[in-house]
Amino acid sequence: MWGGRERRRERARAHRRGGSVAPAPAGLTLDRVRRGGRVRLVWVGGGPRLVHRLAALGMVPGAVVTVTRAHGPAVLALHGTRIAVGRRAARLIEVEEAGV
Repeated sequence: MWGGRERRRERARAHRRGGSVAPAPAGLTLDRVRRGGRVRLVWVGGGPRLVHRLAALGMVPGAVVTVTRAHGPAVLALHGTRIAVGRRAARLIEVEEAGV
């Protein structure tokens, strides 16, 4: 179980690194893509937990996803499954327009 002690440690580590886990991406991010947009993942930022969780779901650089819902948590279609990504996580995922 993930108790309060682990959360405090993670916050302390982030604070020592300057309060941020990773720098914000410079290009187009997933939270700015409209509904129905097809994009290719370029870079997945955030902490190791987020990166590993998204990689386990198939969201790795080079993967092409379709945004089925853009407001609130983004819902993505990837390999026949739908994945919900929170707004904060969507801001850490850099994408580029995918060709048809």
